[in-house]
Amino acid sequence: MKLTIVGSIILGLVSVPIARIKKPRFFWGSAGLDPISFLWMISFFLFGPKGAFLSSIIGAIGIAKLSTEKTPRLGALLKFIGTMCVWGSMTIMLFGFSLPYTGKTLNNLNIFIPFAFLSAIVRCLVEIPLCVLAIPYFLTVSRGEKITTSQMIEEFGGLKGYLWKMVLLNFWLTFLDTAIPWVLTYPTGIYSYSATW
Repeated sequence: MKLTIVGSIILGLVSVPIARIKKPRFFWGSAGLDPISFLWMISFFLFGPKGAFLSSIIGAIGIAKLSTEKTPRLGALLKFIGTMCVWGSMTIMLFGFSLPYTGKTLNNLNIFIPFAFLSAIVRCLVEIPLCVLAIPYFLTVSRGEKITTSQMIEEFGGLKGYLWKMVLLNFWLTFLDTAIPWVLTYPTGIYSYSATW
């Protein structure tokens, strides 16, 4: 238990300075690449959902306090929710399929890949409706003028454009949030030193 807490805190703290790094962003504020959540997912692979939650909370606070973006608290909330959709979905699926509840289980690509795909769908179902409210707020703050939901949708090229862009973005972010941490955790062998969930 001590290893889980200490390891998760360390990974959460190490992720905090990444909030200061300039990241490539789309016009609506979302980053196309944000490595801060890689460490949260490594914490999940090593220490399970408790570790992921602890690292994610610490990292989200870091974003809220240190990020140079226009709406750091909103960014922290969306990043936390998006990443939690991934490790939370994987946790539920492990239980749902009665799989051994250890970090080593996800080393199996036959389990990991379908779980990552399903977690991307969950992320879409949560983040896409949430961003209908969040993006107009971000655009309003960043531009200094009121941007309505309909205006925001119009900038995406209509509802269809909004849905397609957001689906692609959330699948892309889920791919990064799962594939890179998985490579850093399993092929390197560091998972063998992790705590048992």
